Amino acid sequence: MQKLPLPRPERLQETLQELLLEYSPVGATDGMLRLLQDKLAPWPVRQSVTSRGNLIATLGEGDPKRAIAAHMDTLGAMVQYILPSGRLELTPLGSWSARFAEGARATIWCDNGKRIRGTILPRYASGHAWNEVVDTQPVNWEQVEFRPDIVTHSAEDSRATGIAPGQIVALDVEPEFTETGFLVSRYLDNKVAIACALECLSLLNENGLAPTVPFCFAFTNAEEVGHGAGTSLPLSVDDLVSVDIAPVAANQHSSEFYATLGYKDTAGPHSQSLLAELETLAQTHEVPYVRDVFRHYHSDGSSVKNAGYDTRTALLGFGTDSTHGYERTHMTSVLAVTRLMLAWILRR
Repeated sequence: MQKLPLPRPERLQETLQELLLEYSPVGATDGMLRLLQDKLAPWPVRQSVTSRGNLIATLGEGDPKRAIAAHMDTLGAMVQYILPSGRLELTPLGSWSARFAEGARATIWCDNGKRIRGTILPRYASGHAWNEVVDTQPVNWEQVEFRPDIVTHSAEDSRATGIAPGQIVALDVEPEFTETGFLVSRYLDNKVAIACALECLSLLNENGLAPTVPFCFAFTNAEEVGHGAGTSLPLSVDDLVSVDIAPVAANQHSSEFYATLGYKDTAGPHSQSLLAELETLAQTHEVPYVRDVFRHYHSDGSSVKNAGYDTRTALLGFGTDSTHGYERTHMTSVLAVTRLMLAWILRR
Protein backbone atom coordinates (compact mmCIF):
# COMPACT_ATOMS: atom_id res chain seq x y z
CA MET A 1 0.00 0.00 0.00
CA GLN A 2 1.29 3.43 -0.96
CA LYS A 3 1.62 5.56 2.14
CA LEU A 4 -0.02 8.93 1.69
CA PRO A 5 1.75 12.13 2.73
CA LEU A 6 -0.12 13.84 5.54
CA PRO A 7 -1.87 17.17 4.97
CA ARG A 8 -0.68 20.11 7.07
CA PRO A 9 -3.46 21.52 9.28
CA GLU A 10 -1.81 24.93 9.71
CA ARG A 11 -1.44 25.43 5.96
CA LEU A 12 -4.99 24.23 5.34
CA GLN A 13 -6.31 26.69 7.88
CA GLU A 14 -4.27 29.56 6.44
CA THR A 15 -5.51 28.77 2.93
CA LEU A 16 -9.11 28.53 4.12
CA GLN A 17 -8.86 31.92 5.84
CA GLU A 18 -7.64 33.52 2.61
CA LEU A 19 -10.39 31.88 0.55
CA LEU A 20 -13.14 32.87 2.97
CA LEU A 21 -12.08 36.51 2.86
CA GLU A 22 -12.28 36.55 -0.95
CA TYR A 23 -16.01 37.11 -1.32
CA SER A 24 -17.61 35.14 -4.16
CA PRO A 25 -21.42 35.22 -3.99
CA VAL A 26 -23.03 33.40 -6.91
CA GLY A 27 -22.99 35.74 -9.89
CA ALA A 28 -19.83 37.52 -8.73
CA THR A 29 -16.99 34.99 -8.64
CA ASP A 30 -14.38 36.80 -10.75
CA GLY A 31 -12.25 37.68 -7.71
CA MET A 32 -12.16 34.05 -6.57
CA LEU A 33 -11.32 32.95 -10.09
CA ARG A 34 -8.31 35.28 -10.20
CA LEU A 35 -7.17 34.18 -6.74
CA LEU A 36 -7.25 30.53 -7.77
CA GLN A 37 -5.44 31.23 -11.03
CA ASP A 38 -2.66 32.92 -9.06
CA LYS A 39 -2.47 30.03 -6.59
CA LEU A 40 -2.31 27.44 -9.36
CA ALA A 41 0.34 29.30 -11.36
CA PRO A 42 3.40 27.75 -9.62
CA TRP A 43 2.20 24.17 -10.15
CA PRO A 44 2.46 22.05 -13.32
CA VAL A 45 -1.23 22.28 -14.21
CA ARG A 46 -2.89 23.39 -17.44
CA GLN A 47 -5.46 26.07 -16.72
CA SER A 48 -8.48 26.85 -18.86
CA VAL A 49 -11.48 29.07 -18.18
CA THR A 50 -14.86 28.38 -19.74
CA SER A 51 -17.15 31.05 -21.16
CA ARG A 52 -19.19 30.95 -17.95
CA GLY A 53 -16.13 31.44 -15.75
CA ASN A 54 -15.48 27.89 -14.55
CA LEU A 55 -11.81 27.04 -14.01
CA ILE A 56 -10.43 23.67 -15.14
CA ALA A 57 -6.97 22.71 -13.84
CA THR A 58 -5.58 19.60 -15.55
CA LEU A 59 -2.67 17.40 -14.44
CA GLY A 60 -0.98 14.91 -16.78
CA GLU A 61 -0.90 14.60 -20.55
CA GLY A 62 -4.05 14.16 -22.56
CA ASP A 63 -7.72 14.67 -21.84
CA PRO A 64 -8.69 14.16 -18.18
CA LYS A 65 -10.36 10.86 -17.25
CA ARG A 66 -11.02 11.61 -13.57
CA ALA A 67 -12.07 14.83 -11.92
CA ILE A 68 -12.78 16.44 -8.59
CA ALA A 69 -15.28 19.30 -8.54
CA ALA A 70 -15.40 22.07 -5.92
CA HIS A 71 -17.54 25.15 -6.44
CA MET A 72 -16.24 28.70 -6.04
CA ASP A 73 -19.60 30.40 -5.55
CA THR A 74 -21.27 31.00 -2.21
CA LEU A 75 -24.70 32.14 -1.12
CA GLY A 76 -25.51 35.83 -1.13
CA ALA A 77 -28.26 38.30 -1.96
CA MET A 78 -29.23 40.90 -4.53
CA VAL A 79 -31.00 44.24 -4.40
CA GLN A 80 -34.58 43.52 -5.46
CA TYR A 81 -36.29 46.86 -4.85
CA ILE A 82 -35.54 50.26 -3.32
CA LEU A 83 -38.21 50.95 -0.70
CA PRO A 84 -39.76 54.42 -0.22
CA SER A 85 -37.79 54.72 3.03
CA GLY A 86 -34.49 54.35 1.16
CA ARG A 87 -33.93 50.89 2.59
CA LEU A 88 -33.72 47.90 0.29
CA GLU A 89 -35.70 44.76 -0.34
CA LEU A 90 -33.45 41.78 -1.07
CA THR A 91 -33.77 38.55 -2.99
CA PRO A 92 -31.59 35.56 -2.04
CA LEU A 93 -28.87 34.13 -4.28
CA GLY A 94 -29.06 30.40 -3.71
CA SER A 95 -31.40 28.59 -1.36
CA TRP A 96 -31.13 29.80 2.22
CA SER A 97 -33.39 31.07 4.95
CA ALA A 98 -33.83 34.76 5.76
CA ARG A 99 -33.50 33.65 9.38
CA PHE A 100 -29.73 33.48 8.85
CA ALA A 101 -29.63 36.91 7.19
CA GLU A 102 -31.22 38.77 10.08
CA GLY A 103 -28.61 40.87 11.88
CA ALA A 104 -25.85 40.25 9.33
CA ARG A 105 -23.46 43.01 8.28
CA ALA A 106 -23.10 43.13 4.52
CA THR A 107 -21.83 45.14 1.56
CA ILE A 108 -23.56 46.27 -1.63
CA TRP A 109 -21.33 46.07 -4.70
CA CYS A 110 -22.43 49.12 -6.71
CA ASP A 111 -21.92 49.35 -10.46
CA ASN A 112 -19.66 52.40 -10.07
CA GLY A 113 -17.21 50.46 -7.91
CA LYS A 114 -18.49 51.93 -4.66
CA ARG A 115 -18.98 49.56 -1.75
CA ILE A 116 -21.81 50.51 0.60
CA ARG A 117 -21.96 48.88 4.01
CA GLY A 118 -25.12 48.12 5.91
CA THR A 119 -27.12 45.66 8.00
CA ILE A 120 -29.84 43.17 7.08
CA LEU A 121 -32.69 43.56 9.58
CA PRO A 122 -36.22 42.27 10.08
CA ARG A 123 -38.87 44.90 9.30
CA TYR A 124 -39.73 45.10 13.00
CA ALA A 125 -36.27 45.25 14.53
CA SER A 126 -36.80 47.07 17.84
CA GLY A 127 -38.64 45.56 20.78
CA HIS A 128 -38.86 49.03 22.30
CA ALA A 129 -40.96 50.13 19.33
CA TRP A 130 -42.88 46.99 18.38
CA ASN A 131 -42.92 44.90 21.58
CA GLU A 132 -44.01 41.28 20.91
CA VAL A 133 -44.33 41.83 17.16
CA VAL A 134 -40.55 41.42 17.03
CA ASP A 135 -40.99 37.79 18.11
CA THR A 136 -44.16 36.97 16.18
CA GLN A 137 -43.31 38.41 12.75
CA PRO A 138 -42.81 35.77 10.03
CA VAL A 139 -39.46 34.56 8.72
CA ASN A 140 -39.16 35.20 4.98
CA TRP A 141 -37.28 37.42 2.54
CA GLU A 142 -40.19 39.85 2.27
CA GLN A 143 -39.82 40.44 6.02
CA VAL A 144 -36.19 41.63 5.95
CA GLU A 145 -34.64 44.79 4.56
CA PHE A 146 -31.15 46.15 4.06
CA ARG A 147 -30.37 49.29 6.09
CA PRO A 148 -27.56 51.06 4.18
CA ASP A 149 -25.08 53.11 6.17
CA ILE A 150 -25.71 56.25 4.14
CA VAL A 151 -27.84 59.32 4.79
CA THR A 152 -31.07 58.43 3.03
CA HIS A 153 -34.69 59.43 3.56
CA SER A 154 -36.13 58.17 0.28
CA ALA A 155 -35.64 55.87 -2.67
CA GLU A 156 -34.30 58.85 -4.62
CA ASP A 157 -31.61 59.47 -1.98
CA SER A 158 -30.46 55.85 -2.18
CA ARG A 159 -30.41 55.82 -5.97
CA ALA A 160 -28.33 59.00 -5.94
CA THR A 161 -25.54 57.16 -4.09
CA GLY A 162 -25.34 54.53 -6.87
CA ILE A 163 -27.63 51.83 -5.45
CA ALA A 164 -29.74 50.03 -8.06
CA PRO A 165 -31.72 46.80 -8.41
CA GLY A 166 -29.62 43.83 -9.49
CA GLN A 167 -26.55 44.72 -7.45
CA ILE A 168 -24.89 41.96 -5.44
CA VAL A 169 -25.00 41.99 -1.65
CA ALA A 170 -22.14 40.09 0.05
CA LEU A 171 -22.52 39.11 3.70
CA ASP A 172 -19.61 39.28 6.15
CA VAL A 173 -18.22 35.79 6.67
CA GLU A 174 -16.96 36.31 10.26
CA PRO A 175 -14.53 33.35 10.35
CA GLU A 176 -13.29 32.01 13.67
CA PHE A 177 -10.96 29.04 14.11
CA THR A 178 -10.89 27.73 17.66
CA GLU A 179 -8.10 26.12 19.65
CA THR A 180 -10.29 23.01 19.88
CA GLY A 181 -10.13 22.53 16.11
CA PHE A 182 -13.50 23.93 15.07
CA LEU A 183 -13.75 26.05 11.92
CA VAL A 184 -16.71 28.43 12.18
CA SER A 185 -17.80 30.81 9.44
CA ARG A 186 -20.36 31.64 6.84
CA TYR A 187 -19.60 30.00 3.51
CA LEU A 188 -17.45 27.08 4.54
CA ASP A 189 -19.59 25.80 1.66
CA ASN A 190 -17.57 25.44 -0.43
CA LYS A 191 -14.33 27.19 0.48
CA VAL A 192 -13.29 24.18 2.58
CA ALA A 193 -13.38 21.90 -0.48
CA ILE A 194 -11.22 24.34 -2.46
CA ALA A 195 -8.74 24.53 0.43
CA CYS A 196 -8.57 20.72 0.45
CA ALA A 197 -7.94 20.67 -3.31
CA LEU A 198 -5.11 23.19 -3.01
CA GLU A 199 -3.60 21.16 -0.15
CA CYS A 200 -3.69 18.06 -2.36
CA LEU A 201 -1.79 19.93 -5.06
CA SER A 202 0.80 21.08 -2.51
CA LEU A 203 1.29 17.52 -1.29
CA LEU A 204 1.63 16.16 -4.83
CA ASN A 205 4.24 18.80 -5.67
CA GLU A 206 6.23 18.44 -2.42
CA ASN A 207 6.41 14.65 -2.67
CA GLY A 208 6.99 14.28 -6.41
CA LEU A 209 3.68 12.49 -6.92
CA ALA A 210 1.34 12.55 -9.90
CA PRO A 211 -2.06 11.10 -10.80
CA THR A 212 -1.96 7.71 -12.49
CA VAL A 213 -4.31 8.93 -15.25
CA PRO A 214 -4.93 12.43 -16.64
CA PHE A 215 -6.90 14.27 -13.98
CA CYS A 216 -8.54 17.66 -13.48
CA PHE A 217 -9.94 19.86 -10.77
CA ALA A 218 -13.14 21.61 -11.86
CA PHE A 219 -13.56 24.81 -9.85
CA THR A 220 -17.11 25.68 -10.78
CA ASN A 221 -19.45 28.60 -10.28
CA ALA A 222 -23.24 28.88 -9.98
CA GLU A 223 -23.50 25.51 -8.18
CA GLU A 224 -25.65 27.21 -5.55
CA VAL A 225 -28.31 27.86 -8.19
CA GLY A 226 -28.16 24.36 -9.69
CA HIS A 227 -25.53 24.67 -12.43
CA GLY A 228 -21.81 24.06 -11.77
CA ALA A 229 -19.96 21.12 -13.29
CA GLY A 230 -22.86 20.32 -15.59
CA THR A 231 -21.89 23.38 -17.65
CA SER A 232 -18.13 22.86 -17.67
CA LEU A 233 -16.85 19.33 -17.07
CA PRO A 234 -14.69 18.00 -19.94
CA LEU A 235 -16.61 15.32 -21.84
CA SER A 236 -13.62 12.97 -21.52
CA VAL A 237 -14.14 12.57 -17.75
CA ASP A 238 -15.35 9.08 -16.79
CA ASP A 239 -15.39 9.55 -13.01
CA LEU A 240 -16.27 12.64 -11.00
CA VAL A 241 -16.05 13.12 -7.24
CA SER A 242 -17.93 16.21 -6.13
CA VAL A 243 -16.45 17.55 -2.88
CA ASP A 244 -18.92 19.66 -0.93
CA ILE A 245 -20.57 20.25 2.43
CA ALA A 246 -22.22 17.36 4.31
CA PRO A 247 -25.14 18.44 6.53
CA VAL A 248 -24.90 17.43 10.19
CA ALA A 249 -28.31 17.14 11.83
CA ALA A 250 -30.37 14.90 14.10
CA ASN A 251 -31.80 13.09 11.05
CA GLN A 252 -28.45 12.61 9.25
CA HIS A 253 -25.44 10.33 9.80
CA SER A 254 -22.81 12.94 8.90
CA SER A 255 -20.46 14.12 11.65
CA GLU A 256 -18.17 17.13 12.06
CA PHE A 257 -15.34 14.67 12.80
CA TYR A 258 -15.52 12.39 9.73
CA ALA A 259 -15.52 12.48 5.98
CA THR A 260 -18.94 11.69 4.49
CA LEU A 261 -19.70 9.55 1.45
CA GLY A 262 -23.03 10.73 0.05
CA TYR A 263 -25.01 7.99 -1.66
CA LYS A 264 -28.03 9.97 -2.85
CA ASP A 265 -29.22 13.53 -3.23
CA THR A 266 -32.16 15.25 -4.92
CA ALA A 267 -30.94 14.15 -8.37
CA GLY A 268 -31.01 10.50 -7.33
CA PRO A 269 -28.39 7.92 -6.36
CA HIS A 270 -24.71 8.36 -7.15
CA SER A 271 -22.58 5.58 -8.63
CA GLN A 272 -22.50 2.58 -6.31
CA SER A 273 -19.30 1.30 -7.91
CA LEU A 274 -17.44 4.60 -7.57
CA LEU A 275 -18.61 5.02 -3.98
CA ALA A 276 -17.43 1.48 -3.26
CA GLU A 277 -13.98 2.41 -4.58
CA LEU A 278 -13.88 5.45 -2.28
CA GLU A 279 -15.03 3.37 0.67
CA THR A 280 -12.29 0.82 0.02
CA LEU A 281 -9.71 3.62 -0.16
CA ALA A 282 -10.97 5.06 3.11
CA GLN A 283 -10.66 1.69 4.82
CA THR A 284 -7.25 0.96 3.29
CA HIS A 285 -5.78 4.31 4.38
CA GLU A 286 -7.67 4.39 7.70
CA VAL A 287 -9.57 7.55 6.84
CA PRO A 288 -12.49 8.05 9.26
CA TYR A 289 -15.74 8.21 7.28
CA VAL A 290 -19.49 7.71 7.45
CA ARG A 291 -22.15 7.05 4.81
CA ASP A 292 -25.14 9.32 4.39
CA VAL A 293 -28.13 10.13 2.19
CA PHE A 294 -29.34 13.69 1.59
CA ARG A 295 -32.98 14.60 1.01
CA HIS A 296 -32.75 18.33 0.20
CA TYR A 297 -29.38 18.72 -1.47
CA HIS A 298 -27.74 19.08 -4.84
CA SER A 299 -24.08 19.27 -5.86
CA ASP A 300 -21.78 19.51 -8.86
CA GLY A 301 -22.37 15.78 -9.23
CA SER A 302 -26.11 16.40 -9.45
CA SER A 303 -25.63 19.00 -12.19
CA VAL A 304 -23.49 16.56 -14.20
CA LYS A 305 -26.20 13.90 -13.97
CA ASN A 306 -28.92 16.38 -14.88
CA ALA A 307 -26.86 17.57 -17.87
CA GLY A 308 -26.81 14.02 -19.24
CA TYR A 309 -23.11 13.23 -18.89
CA ASP A 310 -22.08 9.58 -19.27
CA THR A 311 -20.00 9.90 -16.10
CA ARG A 312 -19.89 8.05 -12.81
CA THR A 313 -20.46 10.45 -9.92
CA ALA A 314 -19.83 10.31 -6.19
CA LEU A 315 -20.24 12.81 -3.38
CA LEU A 316 -17.56 13.39 -0.72
CA GLY A 317 -18.32 15.86 2.05
CA PHE A 318 -16.92 17.53 5.14
CA GLY A 319 -19.39 17.20 8.01
CA THR A 320 -20.87 20.61 8.85
CA ASP A 321 -23.41 21.82 11.37
CA SER A 322 -25.94 24.53 10.37
CA THR A 323 -25.34 24.30 6.63
CA HIS A 324 -26.36 27.40 4.67
CA GLY A 325 -26.45 29.20 8.01
CA TYR A 326 -23.55 30.05 10.30
CA GLU A 327 -21.57 26.91 9.55
CA ARG A 328 -19.19 24.84 11.67
CA THR A 329 -16.94 21.89 10.87
CA HIS A 330 -13.88 20.41 12.58
CA MET A 331 -10.34 20.09 11.28
CA THR A 332 -10.48 16.29 11.69
CA SER A 333 -13.21 16.14 9.04
CA VAL A 334 -11.28 18.49 6.74
CA LEU A 335 -8.12 16.39 7.08
CA ALA A 336 -10.08 13.18 6.44
CA VAL A 337 -11.58 14.64 3.26
CA THR A 338 -8.16 15.83 2.05
CA ARG A 339 -6.60 12.41 2.64
CA LEU A 340 -9.39 10.60 0.81
CA MET A 341 -9.18 13.06 -2.10
CA LEU A 342 -5.44 12.44 -2.34
CA ALA A 343 -5.91 8.66 -2.18
CA TRP A 344 -8.37 8.81 -5.05
CA ILE A 345 -6.17 11.10 -7.15
CA LEU A 346 -3.32 8.58 -6.79
CA ARG A 347 -5.47 5.44 -7.20
CA ARG A 348 -4.19 3.05 -9.85
